[in-house]
Amino acid sequence: MSSTAPPATKQPFQPYTKYFVLYLLLTIGSVWALTTFYLVAGDFAVQALGELHLRNPIVIIILHSPAIAAFLIFFLHDGIRGIGNFFLSLIPRKKDLLWLPVLILIMAVYIFAIRYLCILFGIEVPPEPLAPLDMVLTFLELFYMEIGMVAIAIGWFGFFLPLMHRVTRSHITAGFATGMGIALFVAPGNVFASFELAIAWPLYAAQLCVLCTAMSFLLSRMKGNVVFFLVPFWVSASGSALQLYIFQTTTQFIQLGVFAALAVVLYFVLKQQAPGGQLDERFTFPEYLENEYTVRQGSPVPGVGDRSKENAAGAPAMAGAGEGASG
Repeated sequence: MSSTAPPATKQPFQPYTKYFVLYLLLTIGSVWALTTFYLVAGDFAVQALGELHLRNPIVIIILHSPAIAAFLIFFLHDGIRGIGNFFLSLIPRKKDLLWLPVLILIMAVYIFAIRYLCILFGIEVPPEPLAPLDMVLTFLELFYMEIGMVAIAIGWFGFFLPLMHRVTRSHITAGFATGMGIALFVAPGNVFASFELAIAWPLYAAQLCVLCTAMSFLLSRMKGNVVFFLVPFWVSASGSALQLYIFQTTTQFIQLGVFAALAVVLYFVLKQQAPGGQLDERFTFPEYLENEYTVRQGSPVPGVGDRSKENAAGAPAMAGAGEGASG
């Protein structure tokens, strides 16, 4: 069963405005506050907090702030059950499992295609990619070396995107809002890393907007399961680490064009697969955390409770929990 999008209201953020503000404060607010502190009081900031590098505990906490904020919001919304229901949403339905190897294959083809397109257009690439065994080892290392990748999946796609679906009722608008949110979150890192990354930021923001729009379509098909973002993103982000290409502005133009084409293809594939040619309803916060598929439709671990439906109907909390547990 498709998740049900909430009815349009004059105040679409209600009653979740406080969660939206809290999320932005803990993510974009924290990273920009730290950046401002170092820009304004550089010497004192270094003495107090140390150099800004990926092993600095403060940097690690802030890079994981999207996940921290999301889990806090799930808890504030529905206690331990809210967090538990998020983890239940990560269990793929049996009919969706084939998508994982397909997405991995497509993204593997994508990173090699970027290399050969760069060569075709005369864009500099590393002379030789890593050896096959080194590629595998480097790829596996990226899962924990790519600081914040899992946090982005949990926070921006587990909370922010479904909230934007609720507010905008549009895949494209929600995707662009999420893409720009992530772009603003990572912007200070680009500024401190190098001049090249700083000037590449607008293109990176455009790439993120295309990515998030594609994820809006895909994750709605997958009932909000962010594993279907995390796995292909892990592959697609490995290209430069595998020495297939160099992350630079000219390469980004190639990446943006190819990824936009893939997003269009994804849209038509999902539309063709959908009953009646209608795309799946957008997954929305908090409804997708209480989606009925966790109770009845193929998930190995059943979900319990329907807190979001209780809120909408004004029903007593324990009544909804009893119905979910018996479902």
